[in-house]
Amino acid sequence: MRAIQVFVITLCLAIGLYLLTGRGFFMPGRWDPSVGVHVVGWSARMLGAGLLTVAGLGVVALKNFGGGIREHKPLSWHRRYFAALVLAIALIGGAFVAGEAGPTPGWRVRGDHGGQ
Repeated sequence: MRAIQVFVITLCLAIGLYLLTGRGFFMPGRWDPSVGVHVVGWSARMLGAGLLTVAGLGVVALKNFGGGIREHKPLSWHRRYFAALVLAIALIGGAFVAGEAGPTPGWRVRGDHGGQ
């Protein structure tokens, strides 16, 4: 289980750092792959920041909850951890809301042969 956690943390870290450059990517729609959200610029940076927050929280979780609870954290610590989780979810959700909705790049309708 710990290997999966480390893999997810590493994935969030690598993709988060890539997205902070603002290059972005296209996320196809779940039910209709011909449309989706193009995440570039500030929306890509928001998504990258959210993923980096998730990676940081994953490291904190591995460190504090790895081998069972050794010490009880104060209530304020739990509230800050929860606030960071809410921030990560808000950043990731905000990135997809701020992204540009549109058709999939390179998508062709069946029967469309480029005017031939």
